Order: sequence, then structure tokens, then C-alpha cells
Amino acid sequence: MLTLLAEEEPDIEAINDNILQDPVLAGILLRYANSPLYRRGTEISNVPTATKMIGLKNVRSAVVLAALRATCPKETELTRAVLQHSLGIAALCKLIARKSLPSAADDMELLGLLHDMGMMVLASNLEKEYQALFDRAHAEHIPVDKLEMEIFGFNHDQITARALQEFRLPKHHEELLSHFHQPPDEKNTDTEDKKQRAVLVLAHQLLFEMRGDDACDETLFESTEALMTTLGLDETVLEDILENALAQLSHFAR
Repeated sequence: MLTLLAEEEPDIEAINDNILQDPVLAGILLRYANSPLYRRGTEISNVPTATKMIGLKNVRSAVVLAALRATCPKETELTRAVLQHSLGIAALCKLIARKSLPSAADDMELLGLLHDMGMMVLASNLEKEYQALFDRAHAEHIPVDKLEMEIFGFNHDQITARALQEFRLPKHHEELLSHFHQPPDEKNTDTEDKKQRAVLVLAHQLLFEMRGDDACDETLFESTEALMTTLGLDETVLEDILENALAQLSHFAR
């Protein structure tokens, strides 16, 4: 599916046929189409209508979400926490971008879904070790990425970047996520890249505000105030974003 979607002129009929062969993917796509972010009055009940209404970039996000779920041979409390974190960040990225980078809103949702793919890989392949790492991170209030470096000698950013290469996903996302937990390079970062990073970091800050104790504590460098300045947002806009994010996440939790 990702190969089909990466083609210069995607074959819509082939894409719909492939989705219809995968009940899980079809279900996720219809949930996307009927979510508060896309729904327009009447319920969408078939795949061709859904792909036409939400667009191929959002079909790609649905495919990535299905792939993230398929990464886990079995669902555990840890993989559920990582997936819920990724869904929360994705929803917030899209809502923030709609207010600050509207032309990139779909791409930012995908970025949010992808940003912790490396965590899913580690949680699935090193279940006991990674659960112990998460437990320690929570108990000692240490960012997960710092403990990954201490225990494994690398963090999930590197695995995420490799996964993006394998899935033929945007090179730009790979570059941003490969050093997400490092201090931003202000001198060598153009305005668009700076804003996209700001969207992703602000999504983390807001998710913590929504949940109070997010399971995936990660190293972040910029303050909420600085991020709002970068993106030209005010408190009223943030309140609207949070309200819409709660509606979106409750829809996907069902």
C-alpha cells in the first residue's frame, strides 16, 4: 500500500482494491473518514468514498496506523500506551498545523503518527527489557530516550529513521525525527523546518497538559511560550485545539 501511495500518479482503483483486501485497514480508514476531523454530516460506509473524501495523504496515515498496530505480535499495556501516545500526538499535530501551517496539516499528522515508531519496534522485540526501562523512566522521572541511550547505546529516533527509509516515507520526516531529541540547530534550520519541529514539540506539551502524566516522557527543549511565538498562536487558539483533540481521541478510543 505504501508503495502504491508513493507513486507519482497513484492508481486509486488499485489502492481501493488493496484496502478492501485488508479488513483491519478498511476499518481504520472508515474510522478516519467518520472522525470529527473529516466527517461532513452523513456517515461514510464504503472505502472508495472514504479515500475520495479524505485524500491520499490521509489514506497514507491510515496505512501507517495499521502498520503500527501490526508491528505488535501481541498487544501489551506498553504497546497500547505507545500507540495511544502516537495517536494523541498525531491528532494534536494536525490541529496545531491547521492553525499555523495549514498546507502541511496532513503531513504533520503523519509525522505525529511516525515519531515514535522506534518505540513500537523496541516494545515488540525487547518486551521485558523495554517495560523495565519504561517503569524506571516513570518512577525516576527520566526521559525514555535518555534511558535508551544509557541501556542500549542508541535511542528510538535512530530506529524510527530506519523504518521511514524502509517504508519509503518522506525524507523530510526522516531527517527531522532522526535528531528530534537533540537541541534544535537554530543556525542551520530554515523557517518551515523550525515551524514543523515546533508543531511536533508543542503537541507533546499539550498532550501532557491534557493527560497530566503521559506514559511516553521524552526530552523536549523548547517551552510552550516559545513554541506559541514561533507558530503565531495565542491561548484562545490553544483552548480550541485541546477541545477538538479531546473529541478526536475519544472517537479513536471507541
